[in-house]
Amino acid sequence: MDQTQDIDRILLKYIREEGLSTEETIFLQQWLRAGEGREEMIENIKNETDWMQEGLKKMQQAPQSRIWDTVSARLEEEGHWKAVTAAPLVPFSRPAKRWGRLLAAATVLFAAVGITFWVLQNRSVAPVGRSVQSQLAKVSDAQPGTNRAVLTLANGQQINLDNSANGVLASQGNMNITKLADGQLAYNKSSEEKLVAPAFNVLSTPRAGQFSLTLPDGSHVWLNNASSLRYPVSFTGNSREVELAGEAYFEIAKDASHPFRVAIHRGTNISTVEVLGTSFNVMAYDDENAERTTLVEGSVRFVHESSSVLLKPDEQSVLDEKGGLKTLRQVNVAEITAWKNGYFHFDHSSLETTMRQLARWYDVDVEYAGNVPPQEFMGKIQRNLSLSAVLKGLENEQVHFDLEGRKLTVRP
Repeated sequence: MDQTQDIDRILLKYIREEGLSTEETIFLQQWLRAGEGREEMIENIKNETDWMQEGLKKMQQAPQSRIWDTVSARLEEEGHWKAVTAAPLVPFSRPAKRWGRLLAAATVLFAAVGITFWVLQNRSVAPVGRSVQSQLAKVSDAQPGTNRAVLTLANGQQINLDNSANGVLASQGNMNITKLADGQLAYNKSSEEKLVAPAFNVLSTPRAGQFSLTLPDGSHVWLNNASSLRYPVSFTGNSREVELAGEAYFEIAKDASHPFRVAIHRGTNISTVEVLGTSFNVMAYDDENAERTTLVEGSVRFVHESSSVLLKPDEQSVLDEKGGLKTLRQVNVAEITAWKNGYFHFDHSSLETTMRQLARWYDVDVEYAGNVPPQEFMGKIQRNLSLSAVLKGLENEQVHFDLEGRKLTVRP
């Protein structure tokens, strides 16, 4: 019998406090003595619920997270959690019968992937080893982006939103600009009305940054990394107009008498999305080979020079580098808007497209070495993981990655 599978079976019996035979007891004792930290780890699994929670979380976030599609189905079948649309999470926050559910989840995981995988994931269980591993990770890895942005006021003053405390940051015209929790900015009318000249603000995110914004009309905008949005501090006139470079997701407040327009700047090209009230995503990075507007709900018209297309939900306009305009129907909206919900979602994504996303979110420069064969990636990965964890999930026998500082090398 394969010894790895055999120890998995024996460890599961031991954790469940099922009786072991004399032969199994001897085998378990030999295995525990053969590796540093094994005995402590197994006792933690049995007795320490907090340690168990953290371990399950690490296992979930590991590169082998593709196992969760299978595991979650088994857990749902056995009644440990209900089906969810996002990546499944162990219900850590439930106090009632917490340990029973954790142990049930753990045993299903062990049965699916082998408890020796757990051992490998937790092999630095000794305090000294854990400290060294943590220090090395900070030096050699790239951490994910966070809520980072700079707000440029009408007078040119810049406010670094990374370091600013929550609360009112400034007043512009009739509006108070307020920083809210979790990377949000809001514009609200001040108590006194003033007659003021039109003024514009600019919200800019760096690479490895993102931020969200509530515009003066109540519309919501999520700004992705390496992007900027220019907008008035108060909408006046017959239309509501903003300017975008990069990528953003919009939820527009309905106001049929004041249509909403997004001027999209990509290189020297300027396109326009005309909206009444809807949700849509615009991706217009200079380093991408096309500008894409994807409609989630409602109706928008995409206009470029003398060409235009009217989009329906689940449709996408594609403007290529030569000015050609086409419409794609029944696109994967979940993939396109995943960044707003904290995920990378790959649906037959090419290696180059995938690397551009990672470069912007982790602020790294990508280089290619050697003849890397064409690749397509499928699946979802959380954007709050370190870059090395994401790369391990993408790596296969045909493509490998080397990360040195801010340089990511892709090689066969």
